[in-house]
Amino acid sequence: MICTVLLASRVSPARCSTAAPTTGTSDCSMRRTWAREDPIDALAVTVLGGGIAFYLAERDTNPGCATPWDAILYMATCLSVGYDNLFPTTSTGHTLALPVQTFGPALSGMAFDAPATEAPAEPRQPAPRRRGRRRDRAILDKLDEIVRLLGEAKGG
Repeated sequence: MICTVLLASRVSPARCSTAAPTTGTSDCSMRRTWAREDPIDALAVTVLGGGIAFYLAERDTNPGCATPWDAILYMATCLSVGYDNLFPTTSTGHTLALPVQTFGPALSGMAFDAPATEAPAEPRQPAPRRRGRRRDRAILDKLDEIVRLLGEAKGG
């Protein structure tokens, strides 16, 4: 929920509708594109924004969440193995942690991908078939011969 709000703030208000009139793409699709094109910013928004929202949700009921830094550290650990001595105690805290724990590792992995602005490499062309059907037919004939010999050995 908070990620949706935070990511929507990166999309201009003119494009932030259920469907953009010119392209027909949803704002959810635009957020995914933004995260793919700029994963470092997406990580920063997730950790900092999610951490502050987590702090606001947990500060009154969770003794482990004494400062915003505690919550930011918790959100940062949710992006990987999730190791920390802080756990959500409110339903809002669980709701904030769920998408980060689910999609955070993939988002973290995208930070190490090549930048989206680079031109994609040329797709590899399949190797030309040299012997083609003749070679395939020879292999099938050999396999048929092996099956025939195994059948004779088993029956005899």
